[in-house]
Amino acid sequence: MSYIQTFIFETTLAVSFGPIAILILNQSINCGFKNGALCGIGAASADLTYAVIAFTAGSLLLPLLESQKESIPIVSSVVLIVFSFWMIYTTLKKRSTENDQKYTLACKLPFLTTYGLTIVNPLTIVVFAGYAGLVSADGHGNSFIHALVIFIASLTIQILIALAGSKLARFFSNQRTLLYFNLAS
Repeated sequence: MSYIQTFIFETTLAVSFGPIAILILNQSINCGFKNGALCGIGAASADLTYAVIAFTAGSLLLPLLESQKESIPIVSSVVLIVFSFWMIYTTLKKRSTENDQKYTLACKLPFLTTYGLTIVNPLTIVVFAGYAGLVSADGHGNSFIHALVIFIASLTIQILIALAGSKLARFFSNQRTLLYFNLAS
């Protein structure tokens, strides 16, 4: 696998619009581009963590993941459900208070929040482990450089999402619109 193929792989993976992309958008809208970018860096860092682990110990991880295949989706689902209720709660709380920043934990810890949520995604584990198998089977290139390319590709997409969120902030300045966005997401 070439480094260009690795870049395309991660770009395609990062473009998929899921809960992490919504978190990045939400933070850019509520807390500004800086917080959205820090969320993006957190997501890209989690991807880098997965890539390093997958490229160095991917074959060792697959049996462990296989043995936990029933519990991983349950734990991940619970985390995502709690996260969605948290988004709704903070949006409702913001409507009832003057201090928007007071109740938004992610505005205070954007990197850690996003890194933690990204790291518990079971699909990411499986995708990176599978891709690591392709890279190692091909035998071309340094695994660390492939992991770095994954980080750069992920960071590029996450920063673009944060930028889009900061540009959409004017549209979401109405708290009712933001409430509906959070409920839908």
